[in-house]
Amino acid sequence: MRRLLLILSALAVAACGSGPQSSESSALYGTVPSRAVAVMHFDRCSDALALVLDSTSLFRSLDYGHLSDNEAILSFDYSAGLVPLLSIDAGRASADTSSQVSKLLERAAAEGFRTHYTAASLPRRSAVLISRSQAAIDEAVQHISSGTSILDAPGFREALALGSWPAGEIILKNGAAKRWIPARMLKDRVPRKSLVGFVEGVAQWTVLGFRDYSREGVEVRFQDDGNAGKLSHLFAGLDASECRLGAALPEGTDFVVDLPLADWHRYYDALDECLDVRAVLSRHKGKLAGLARRDGRRPVDLMEEMNPREIALLHWDGHEVLLLRPAKKPAKSGIAPNPYSGHIAAVFGSAFAIADDSFTAPAGEWYVFGNEEDVSEYLDAEKAKFLQEIPKTAKYYLYNDVLSLQADGKNIILNVH
Repeated sequence: MRRLLLILSALAVAACGSGPQSSESSALYGTVPSRAVAVMHFDRCSDALALVLDSTSLFRSLDYGHLSDNEAILSFDYSAGLVPLLSIDAGRASADTSSQVSKLLERAAAEGFRTHYTAASLPRRSAVLISRSQAAIDEAVQHISSGTSILDAPGFREALALGSWPAGEIILKNGAAKRWIPARMLKDRVPRKSLVGFVEGVAQWTVLGFRDYSREGVEVRFQDDGNAGKLSHLFAGLDASECRLGAALPEGTDFVVDLPLADWHRYYDALDECLDVRAVLSRHKGKLAGLARRDGRRPVDLMEEMNPREIALLHWDGHEVLLLRPAKKPAKSGIAPNPYSGHIAAVFGSAFAIADDSFTAPAGEWYVFGNEEDVSEYLDAEKAKFLQEIPKTAKYYLYNDVLSLQADGKNIILNVH
């Protein structure tokens, strides 16, 4: 499952985009139970399994015969853990199984799988269902008999309508993020509870669109059901802006969250609206007021003075700093205590909170914040040359040693390394 989890981990950061309208949904969606938390639809079964599952998966060891090039859906329910169900198109509906289907059912049973052949139960098509769980098969059969499926889940049809891609798409239920986010994902950087809450707040559904069977150049779309409390809605109204981070990253950088800002006021106002819809705006304002009382200056007034054009959080070789690029290049000086610790994260969100930002120093066109040792290490570090993929303009950019995710004005592109 390692490859699958790498793809799912893209949801650590969110924004939104637009895409072409999809055609009529595949009949195979009718085999997917309505409570599925992840649905992976592709036009060729064997290629899809090689893309999303690692070589140790029992699904990949099974011989699908002539059905290996057929359309397929790999979906996941959740009981005590993720339970996969594979649905493979078996041709036009027929009352009798073909020899190809019979052979696949026999091979699957010999490998310990549970199976079902839909025959004429689906409109126009038949399908083979395969799972290690009899309960998963039974649930799918019950849904087919009652004429219900994942297509009846709130917002799923709207998610399908976000786009259509030549190879296929993966559709993820954000509200079930705690079910499918890997247990160790970003464990050393973000508390799991915070990460799950963040992903749940992105959108109702997230769609990853594949033009081919590569984990690079994957297009990301979000179905946010028009809810201003979703992070995807927040970014929808913002413009992409100039990104200069590439020249500021130390060698060995393994984690980056970057936010270019065409106008920081627009981002701040959109964030306020988002927090208001979530009924947590008063708590946010209270935190800002507390910092103002503690430090004798309002965080928003500090941002007015600095007029930030880009903010980035980054990790390298065990170090962590926060970078801020102001509209005016800072004057040269040495490392000094930061009298406004916590102010940047308070204004721009917890994605930019670091463990210790008690010191600061200018670094070219940036200010760098962190503990004294990390700031010093950043100033002395050799700058990286390998992150050439960082866009010149973006709404945001995420990079770690597993993936990169970048949003420009029109598209969101995921690359899994």
